[in-house]
Amino acid sequence: LAVLGQYYFAHKRSFMWDGIVLYLLAMALFVSVSAALEPQRRKEGPGWPNLWQELWQALRCSRLRLVVLLMGLAMILYVTSASSSRPGDKPFWDLLALWVISIALVVGAFVDWGGIPEWLQRGLGALRRHGPETVLVLFIAVITFLLRGINREGIPFVLSGDEAEMGLEAIAVLEGRRTSPFVTGWLSHPTLYFFLQAAFLRLFGITTAALRLPSALISAATVILLYLLARRFYGRWIALLAAISFAFYHYAIHFGRLAINNIWDPFFALGVFYFFIRGIEEKRLGHMLAAGVFGGLAVYFYMGARLIPIILFVYVLYCLFSKPGFLRDHLVYLVICGLVALVIALPLLSFFRTHPNDMMARWNSMGIFPSGWVEQQRQATGRSTLSIFLGQFLKAALAFNFFSDPTFWYHPGIPLLQFLSSVFFVFGLTYAIYQWRRREYFLLCVWFLLVILFGGALLENPPTSPRLVLAIPPVVICMVLGMVKVSSYIQLALEQPRSTALILSLALVLLTSYQSAHFYFARYTPAHEFAGVNTEVADRMGKYLKALGPEYQCYFFGAPRMYYGHATIPFIARGIVGTDVTEPITDSVAFVNPERKAVFVFLPERLGELDVVRRFYPTGRLREFRNKNGQVLFVAYEAD
Repeated sequence: LAVLGQYYFAHKRSFMWDGIVLYLLAMALFVSVSAALEPQRRKEGPGWPNLWQELWQALRCSRLRLVVLLMGLAMILYVTSASSSRPGDKPFWDLLALWVISIALVVGAFVDWGGIPEWLQRGLGALRRHGPETVLVLFIAVITFLLRGINREGIPFVLSGDEAEMGLEAIAVLEGRRTSPFVTGWLSHPTLYFFLQAAFLRLFGITTAALRLPSALISAATVILLYLLARRFYGRWIALLAAISFAFYHYAIHFGRLAINNIWDPFFALGVFYFFIRGIEEKRLGHMLAAGVFGGLAVYFYMGARLIPIILFVYVLYCLFSKPGFLRDHLVYLVICGLVALVIALPLLSFFRTHPNDMMARWNSMGIFPSGWVEQQRQATGRSTLSIFLGQFLKAALAFNFFSDPTFWYHPGIPLLQFLSSVFFVFGLTYAIYQWRRREYFLLCVWFLLVILFGGALLENPPTSPRLVLAIPPVVICMVLGMVKVSSYIQLALEQPRSTALILSLALVLLTSYQSAHFYFARYTPAHEFAGVNTEVADRMGKYLKALGPEYQCYFFGAPRMYYGHATIPFIARGIVGTDVTEPITDSVAFVNPERKAVFVFLPERLGELDVVRRFYPTGRLREFRNKNGQVLFVAYEAD
């Protein structure tokens, strides 16, 4: 039934609701099979401690540690105050250093420094005991990096405008024009990420490859965190298969190759959830400190990371209701974790307090309610608000099965999962919903649902792929979970040994991983679907002007469709002076600077003005630039 439902989604798209009904029937049958084959599990059950006393104990009853903590808090308050009052043209390197020191002081006040040698010894012992497992996970991390790190200049085939905008912000950091890491910059993105990119541009040069490198590296770190979280919740086998699937997942590969901060969301989410849950369950203060660090840093990256504390809050509520005495037993850990996160995020939160429009900029412009989009749809279609919202939710919820990304950001022409992967994803999600009372499945359901809601249904034009990147880990885990459960049910039904289920689930993961990587590199990449025609023009034009050299000045006949300020051009052709010729010319080129060589670039719709230029510059070289389909992108005339 599930395969038939996905068949309707893929090949009989006008019968979408038939596919949904078939999937619902398949989900119901899957739940009944799970209930029949798996035993039911039950939960376990447990004066309130003095919070100040527990905090004092967390400081090892040390006055020195208390002084260090207070110094860190005082320092972060100073950084917050100074960063909000310092003029934007003054350097902030001292405040950045003090910010790092304040974090180190606050975290260090709680660290058991004397226990570090023993901790390292235990860690090294664990690595030795699990040597093959460690090597395998590191190997998958290397594969993850290579699938995103090789040929960064050429895949995707152009540098998109948003990537270039962030690159220009990073260049502004290098040139001293962007000074504060505690504010927002282009499109209200926090600027700390631009400082990170600037470091890579400083080390490796101002190139597309250097700009995209951080995303490839953080993807490799993400797959390790994914393995750790999945291993703790679902066991080694599911963790291993999830790591393999993430490494080869076309959606994750694509955003792991882009010079934007979206792909950092899964990294921070996995870090927060893994260390928080392990810290809570094992009462390990070090893990709670790590969770606070991940949570505080997440605020400085893509807006989607602001969902992480909401997901975590819902999970804590679940713990409060499902585990008697949870707050009593863990209050000090929650307070310390929150304190660390607050210390790290405070300078930016202070900026948001005085600039609330920057905090809510994307929501105000893209949210279906604050932007007025719902009201426009009501007037245009006559539909109710509920009907419009349900339509939005359906598009977002079926992003991985039916609807494809309509935007230039990816535009793969297929849903975010392929046919076979979609089927098993639905089975895995069904199983997670069925088992929602267990904490590992509750987190999975809430994580996916809140991303679909806030990253899809409540924003215009779903399913826009950049907004759903945070959902990649739960989607991958659900997909693998479905494969493992179906394989185990088949093994039980056929009364085969457990190795049968292991082999079948591994075969499914390897097959879908191959399909996914093959789609991205063999079908999507050669199709040149990424970014749109204007970006392709800008990329080719930037590379052409860079090759010409700074002795030329470019006169761009692109308005009103396109302007020289398209960020891809100045990033690639850095140092080349460009001028937009906005009005059609008929009998004069007085705008040309006689002190520099001139190159005139025409979009096809303004090519008629080339004759006017040639009247004044009769000799020169004419170059024509076409896309892979033979269509003219632009024409350049290098005047002698």
